[in-house]
Amino acid sequence: MSTNLEKLLTVQDRDRKIRRLTREVTDIPARKQRIESRLEEHRRVLNQIHEEIKKKNLQAKEIEAEVAAAREKINKLRNQQFEVKSNDDYRSLEKQIAGVNGEISEFEDRELNVMEEIEELKKTAVLHEAELNKEQDMVSKEIESLDQRAKNLESEVEVLKKERESLVADVNPDWLSRYERILNHTGDYALVRIDTGVCGGCHMKLPPQVTHDARKADTMSLCNYCGRMLYYHG
Repeated sequence: MSTNLEKLLTVQDRDRKIRRLTREVTDIPARKQRIESRLEEHRRVLNQIHEEIKKKNLQAKEIEAEVAAAREKINKLRNQQFEVKSNDDYRSLEKQIAGVNGEISEFEDRELNVMEEIEELKKTAVLHEAELNKEQDMVSKEIESLDQRAKNLESEVEVLKKERESLVADVNPDWLSRYERILNHTGDYALVRIDTGVCGGCHMKLPPQVTHDARKADTMSLCNYCGRMLYYHG
């Protein structure tokens, strides 16, 4: 194996690590978003409960207003009783008062049911708030862990980049230029091993002459099919 190939293999190792770690760093924001999305369902349910409590409170106030109006109606009917002259008119007003009292009783029953529903909703809200807080704590810890992971990865990438700079300084510029063009094109390996006459990149059978040339020191051999640089390791 030529010196240039040996050095490029080491450079390729660093490049692959840099790309892998960089991809992981790039993926972390999406991972954080997926983790945070777990809170959305808890928040959605809790918001629905709070909205329902608001509706029920509004219903209770409306019922209270109806009760107040009914009591005011009774007061007016009582006042009218002082003014009537006949027993029939008095009994008629008394009957109306009894009917309104019946309505008040129905209103109060409805209000009691609504207030019981509100209390149950409040209990459910407390449970969901506890679940949300618990999930929030877990999410915060996971996010913190991912943030620390991102910092560690970025530091590791910087170390690898410095190593790469040192390594490429000793590689033939023509070889390095070809290597980098191929790597940018393939996205995986620019330099691959010949295995029993087959390209380690595209797995196509190589002409015997290409395999033969790859055995020579300081000879740049390329795959006829995928264009990757080849090396032979006997």
